[in-house]
Amino acid sequence: MMLKIAEYSKQVQEICARAEEALKGTEYRCPPPSDETRPLNIVFVGQYSAGKSTIIRMLTGRNDIAVGAGITTERTNSYFWNGMVITDTPGIHTEQRPDHDEISYRAIAAADVLIFVVTSQMFDANIASHFRKLAIDNDKANEMILVVNKMQMTAEGNTPHQQEIIRGDIVKVIAPYTPEELHLCFLDAKSYLDGAVRMAASPERAERLIRRSGCAEFTDTINRFIAEKGYVSRLTTELYQIEDVLQRAINALELKSENEDLNALEENFVQQRYMLSDARNRLRRDIRSLFSNTSNKIREAGLDAAELVNSGEKAEEIEIKLSQKIEEANTAATDCQQQAQEILRKGLSDVEQDISEADNSAFTMQLKSRLENNIGTLPENIRNLLINAGGFMRGVGDILVQNAVNPENAGIKLACYSGGNVHKAVLDIGNAFNVKFKPWQAEKIARGLARAGKVMDVLGVVLDIGLQIKDDYDAETQRRELKKFCQSVRAEFYGFAGELVDFGRVFAEEQLNNALGGTISELDEKIEVIRSANAAQNETSAALRTLLNECRGLIQEIHRG
Repeated sequence: MMLKIAEYSKQVQEICARAEEALKGTEYRCPPPSDETRPLNIVFVGQYSAGKSTIIRMLTGRNDIAVGAGITTERTNSYFWNGMVITDTPGIHTEQRPDHDEISYRAIAAADVLIFVVTSQMFDANIASHFRKLAIDNDKANEMILVVNKMQMTAEGNTPHQQEIIRGDIVKVIAPYTPEELHLCFLDAKSYLDGAVRMAASPERAERLIRRSGCAEFTDTINRFIAEKGYVSRLTTELYQIEDVLQRAINALELKSENEDLNALEENFVQQRYMLSDARNRLRRDIRSLFSNTSNKIREAGLDAAELVNSGEKAEEIEIKLSQKIEEANTAATDCQQQAQEILRKGLSDVEQDISEADNSAFTMQLKSRLENNIGTLPENIRNLLINAGGFMRGVGDILVQNAVNPENAGIKLACYSGGNVHKAVLDIGNAFNVKFKPWQAEKIARGLARAGKVMDVLGVVLDIGLQIKDDYDAETQRRELKKFCQSVRAEFYGFAGELVDFGRVFAEEQLNNALGGTISELDEKIEVIRSANAAQNETSAALRTLLNECRGLIQEIHRG
């Protein structure tokens, strides 16, 4: 039950290692990891003895991880697994080991995915406090998966009915978030490990234990979470970088054909590919930056909104100003999407213009003329390539089709002209704008505001008439309720901002792949046809070409997957 990203990560690491080995003896090297391509960091945090280490053993299949009752993790332990970092932290519980809290929070700050683990005995006051600190104060809810482990300790075990009972109780603690927003999972990791041990001796019993553990559902949840966040795009970014290095090394190592026109044709396709690839990288960076900056503005609006609630103004005035802040956040998100679409539209238009200028250059026009005049001297696979070529080669393809030899009169039959061309693929971007980020209705703030209005009214009355002992207690309770609502308001804005960033990552990757990915792949195939016609290859370049094709195949698989 390996994670999808783990499967892909493993393949990426293998390709990278093989590329490093194949590039030895050349001046080229795979680039070091950047912030965008660093390994995904999954951090497990939660209460003592909640089974964090056991879950990691279940997830990774590693048997060198200490598990058991009591404190088994005294410090953070990181395990490099299939191109990812899995981090186990000490439990957080201020009454036992305050020093562990500091250790855990340092690891949490670097987490991409935060898996917060509690037992089926649920939250106590301290764990609930830590949860709220992470989810709200540290703005980690958007990166969090909440796991209830040790379900076999409950009355009914890990059954749907027992899960519903716990879900009902947990809602009170995790507000303003819902179980769905925190990707709530129910798990019994020890049952999975017991099942794995018994598989050989008692397969049926083992299957029941594994099925009852909830491991499959847990793995599916992480896969969905990672897909929603667009984390897989890190892998394609690394693959693009490896692809670029391999391509440059091949260009330097391979001997050119004696036919200068074929060399020029290859160079033309390489130039077009570079333009498209460069545009894809640049537009991805610009779009992600736009969504990130907008999310920061929404978070700032959330801070302002939370301060409004505690400003002492009347509930009606606060409601008006809160509505303005909500509208401000929605407007920022809408404007961001429109700007992203404009960045994409302008960027694709610019690259189309660049390719068009290259197509109409004197050099290209002369090459086209020479290829038209020397059709009969070209290898058959090159003639077939020209028939299906896009851009400036379309005219040559037309000539080839018009002069194609009739199979009744000769033995050669050329493929039919496909009519595809780079320009149409670049400009045909209508489908790139069919995904819209949903507007934020903020119903929970509206419901909370009604409660907050009552709280403020009570506070005002109590403070006006003078505090007695009971009144003092009631007033303090109301103050806590008001503070809790302030946190909830901020959390709503922060959650919305996080969702927008996730949307931006996915939008950039999917739309750029839709607009440019297919065309780049077609150019890769054309370049490969020309190079395969050149027998003058050395062993190093042949190995690099094999890796290059595997790299490109994995990129396509990840985009499909």
